[in-house]
Amino acid sequence: MSFGVYIHVPFCKSKCPYCDFYSVLLRDKEIKEKYTDAAVKEIRSFKRYFQDDSEHAFIKQEPDSIYFGGGTPSLLEPIRIKEIIKACDDTFGRADDREVTLEANPGTVDADSLKGFKAMGVNRLSLGVQSFDDGVLKKLGRTHKTSDSVKAFEDARLAGFDNISIDLIFGIEGQTMESWEDSIRMALELDPEHISLYSLEFMEGTVFTRMLMEGRMKETDPEDDRKMYERAVEVLTEAGYVHYEISNFAKPGYESRHNLKYWDLDDYAGFGPGAHSYMTDDETGYGQRFYHAGDLEGYLKDPLAVTFMEPNGYADDMQEFTITALRRSAGISKSEFEERFGQDFWGFYGDLARLQFKSFVDTGHAVEDDDNIRLTLKGFNVSNQILSLFV
Repeated sequence: MSFGVYIHVPFCKSKCPYCDFYSVLLRDKEIKEKYTDAAVKEIRSFKRYFQDDSEHAFIKQEPDSIYFGGGTPSLLEPIRIKEIIKACDDTFGRADDREVTLEANPGTVDADSLKGFKAMGVNRLSLGVQSFDDGVLKKLGRTHKTSDSVKAFEDARLAGFDNISIDLIFGIEGQTMESWEDSIRMALELDPEHISLYSLEFMEGTVFTRMLMEGRMKETDPEDDRKMYERAVEVLTEAGYVHYEISNFAKPGYESRHNLKYWDLDDYAGFGPGAHSYMTDDETGYGQRFYHAGDLEGYLKDPLAVTFMEPNGYADDMQEFTITALRRSAGISKSEFEERFGQDFWGFYGDLARLQFKSFVDTGHAVEDDDNIRLTLKGFNVSNQILSLFV
């Protein structure tokens, strides 16, 4: 089983009105040094999990992915990214052909910083473009413009990045199909290795959700939202991208190695305020989740103060594995499920769930053969309804 590392960098220049990830406005440059020191201290503390006589020897191999998420990790200087990567190397070792991803907002990078990130060991860049329409960007509260996105991408290529992902958002009030198709077209003209598409969600505690509740904003009609999604799938697959997960498309061989860990229920260790981890305990055979509270001040005071949650039972692991795997185009191998959990797939979920799932197969929303079940594009459009069968 592969292992990944997630680093949560909580700093932002401004808070996007739709975002519910933990972040704080960066007002004091010195706090970046304090954060880096705290993250390095926390990472190095995990050395104990490599000891054979450890009570919880979770980690058995070097991580093959490191992911800097946020927040806006590109607000850290390259030298601070290097310090954190070195702490990972010293603590966990270094896997061959490792994927190191840095999320970056287009307005926070330039040619020099991108060269610096590449020199420090980052080999995959995830650009939060969101749209190539300046009007939509303004609606989303983004601080960059389309020209910034194009320049950031071009500068990243010049810096040597040959694995770049672009994020795009659709289903935004006032966004037209024409605007959406233009954004997809411009993304394809840049020719990134990976593209992620997200339908705008109104998350609890965000400015957009408050505006929605106050009647100052409207949700996009679900039918229009789905048409945008389906059109994007059509255009991207025709362009040669593999639709490997509901929201994700990649050129062959460029699937996000780190994100696949979440969907495959593999182990990952999260560091930084608000970061989550999932580790399989050898003694119990099932996973344990733990996390940091979203509290930068508390994290800086004691980066080792982790809140442990109740361990997952086998049933929890099986359900989570099923739900995340069905988000992938490949779906679930029933023989792999049985090998991993020692349970027949439909024997665990029962005849009622199987009968209900068959109704989705009959309507073209899903496919089942001797060893595999998966959702079709039609099924992805009602994925929440189908996935609820396995909760």
